[in-house]
Amino acid sequence: MSSSLRGSLPIVPQDSTDPRELYATSLARAAALPAVIDEVLREMEDVAREEHIPVVGRLEGMTLQTLASLPGPSVRRILDIGTAIGYSAIWLARALAPGGRVTSIEIDPVRAARASAFIERAGYADRVDVLVGDAFDIVPGRGEFDVIFQDVMKHRYFGDDPSKAAALLKLSKSHLGPQGVLMIDNAFCGNHVLDGTATDSIEARGVQTMNELLSQDTDFVSVILPVRDGLWVARRA
Repeated sequence: MSSSLRGSLPIVPQDSTDPRELYATSLARAAALPAVIDEVLREMEDVAREEHIPVVGRLEGMTLQTLASLPGPSVRRILDIGTAIGYSAIWLARALAPGGRVTSIEIDPVRAARASAFIERAGYADRVDVLVGDAFDIVPGRGEFDVIFQDVMKHRYFGDDPSKAAALLKLSKSHLGPQGVLMIDNAFCGNHVLDGTATDSIEARGVQTMNELLSQDTDFVSVILPVRDGLWVARRA
């Protein structure tokens, strides 16, 4: 067995080295945010770099907020699968209509606790519920969501069975409301699906299969945005 099959793949950096993305990120950082939120996000970015915790980074975070808010006041229920320390949950919470909520799921109780603390400091504790456990156990019975964001594709949790990526896509689809938006991070899987090395990693094989399934699913209008590690954006047709 290849050594790459025995552990999770390397964490994709928050910021790309592509000069176009660096320029776009500089503009995202210059955008006006409430001081407390900007302070918390910057601290989370620093913590993630120092401790090698995967977060999407400023450019993709703002992309998530923008895309999730496009439907306007109809966005009241958002599902965030893969909380980590709560970075994406904060951006998604900013897209909610008044009275809306983000349900964020994290399998690691330590990270979930840290996420709750950061979310509270950012002022979004009244909009984000952090649940600890397995998404396959928690999501069923939760009803429909207007927006779903998956950020667990390139994760050790998926390193034992490539079919889990396809199963999570199926689960998410079954809980996405009419005209709902599904977003999935790490569509490029650290470039493993681009350079012909997808078979070297169980996670990458799963992502490659998931990419093929979503691209051919006629129930969605979908595209991968080449931001950072690739962001799927799919709208239920």
